Amino acid sequence: MNDLYIYLLKVSAGLGIIAMPYLLLFRDDPNLLLKRFYLMLGLAASWIAPLMAFSRPEMILNLTPTVFIDPAAGESIPLPVPVAGSDTGITINWIVLLIMVYISGLAFMVIKNLVIILKWNLTWQKTETEQGVVFTQSDQVFTIFTRIFVPGSLRGGQDLDNILLHEKAHVEQLHFIDLILMELTLLLTWFNPFSWLISRMIKENHEHLADRQVLSAGVNPARYRAQLLNHTLGVNVFRLGNQFNHSLTLKRFKMMKKPRRSPRGIIKIAMLIPAVLVTMGLATGMTPQQKTVKGKVVFADTGEPATGASVIIAGTTMGTVADHEGTFHLNVDGDPEIVISFVGYTNLSVKASDIGKRPLKMKVEPFYVELKEVPVAGERKYISLQETQATDRSDQLPVYVLDGKVIKDIDEVDPETIEKIEVVKDPDTEIAQQYNAKNAVVIITTKQGTNAKGKKNQQGVEVKGYTSQDEEVFFVVEDMPQFPGGKSALKTYIYSKLDYPADMKKRGISGEVQVQFLVTTSGKLEDIKAISSSDKAFEAPALEVFESMPDWKPGIQRGKPVKVQVVVPVRFNAGVE
Repeated sequence: MNDLYIYLLKVSAGLGIIAMPYLLLFRDDPNLLLKRFYLMLGLAASWIAPLMAFSRPEMILNLTPTVFIDPAAGESIPLPVPVAGSDTGITINWIVLLIMVYISGLAFMVIKNLVIILKWNLTWQKTETEQGVVFTQSDQVFTIFTRIFVPGSLRGGQDLDNILLHEKAHVEQLHFIDLILMELTLLLTWFNPFSWLISRMIKENHEHLADRQVLSAGVNPARYRAQLLNHTLGVNVFRLGNQFNHSLTLKRFKMMKKPRRSPRGIIKIAMLIPAVLVTMGLATGMTPQQKTVKGKVVFADTGEPATGASVIIAGTTMGTVADHEGTFHLNVDGDPEIVISFVGYTNLSVKASDIGKRPLKMKVEPFYVELKEVPVAGERKYISLQETQATDRSDQLPVYVLDGKVIKDIDEVDPETIEKIEVVKDPDTEIAQQYNAKNAVVIITTKQGTNAKGKKNQQGVEVKGYTSQDEEVFFVVEDMPQFPGGKSALKTYIYSKLDYPADMKKRGISGEVQVQFLVTTSGKLEDIKAISSSDKAFEAPALEVFESMPDWKPGIQRGKPVKVQVVVPVRFNAGVE
């Protein structure tokens, strides 16, 4: 519904762009057909332009601010909305109030038109028709669609011929089409003063066109003007009709004295139309960067809000974080793919247009720890001399990256120049692997950083997830649970404690047990169970290893520990001593 109201506001803005030049420059211009074309083209363009997407010049795009969130700064989770329950006093939902006012006005307009239609329907039942002309008991002369209504008192009068010439001009020139379109516009944009102004201008121009046709038929101008004066006291009660004396008589008199065409007016309108249409397109055309999506993320297993879930536009570094209620707001271009992630849960991918319809549910996905190719503790992992020189770091120290370049000592950095600091702890992440970081990567961005997207570091590795210094990059800070010492230490621990069943080993039977457990926020292992095994005989010794296992380092989401399910395969190989 919000999109509909925004659309109506853009239509109203377009009507204002059309109305003001006409009112200031062309209202008194004698080129009546061009004026009619201008008004109806503008009316149609006001409804069509907001439905179209126009590419604005790059200069304008650069002036549009884009906000990037740095959720890793500090320990707290940034909340894009105020905390629920805070003492904010009595508040008024202005959006709901405005919607109620708009609907009330719309209902009033509909009821008013229905009453008028009912009134004239009753009047028509008391009319007499003669040669296509309806004689009524009213004292007004008007035309509705193709029917001409004339007071019965004028039947046989000497002014009737001129009146009929005027009203037939409305019928022949199909003015009722303009009036229907304008009436629909008034109904939906009744709150816009420019809608009423354009409606008046259209009807005024209709009267000028009809007057011109009457005078073209050879009617005496003085007599015709005198006749108009006799009908100046009529009141317009039906907007879908053209009334004989609708417009101000003095203005109609002035228009009758003007020439039929003005070359200067033609040139002005010809130059104005493209300028007005371009202005309307840029002002009201829908542009991709103006859409904000709002959604809510919950855990499918518990139904609780996924506080701290990462919400990222796929293929970009732009994103945000779900707040304590699981809700998030994100500016998007068009209808991109949105990826939502949380440690221990399956990544959720959804189109931006589908967000907000219902809560987004994240399903549990156990973290699978593969130990088959991991060397046991104590084995040497050789690296190239080039990598050693580039990083020059021991296993215990993090790798420091300053504006995309590896530095040896963090003391080299002036604290006053630091814009932000990111810490990536998981050695299995892509950035940690790029820098051959066994402990952690400390990413430092200065206020004067000059690293560009796609720039290579000292190792010749492309640095992903970075843009120019004009942007603040969104980082996905998620650390999976880890055994003290890493995977190699875990493998050493498991196979040093594992008791191979003697009977199975004697018979040369190998097997595997998939052990699943929950690493709590304190790092303790709970709910330890075998989810699959090649033989039941292997399950008990595999579970015994994990029941006595020391606490793990818990999973981290946005700097806070979270519970994560983990699956570790334990293999029994009869051919290995």
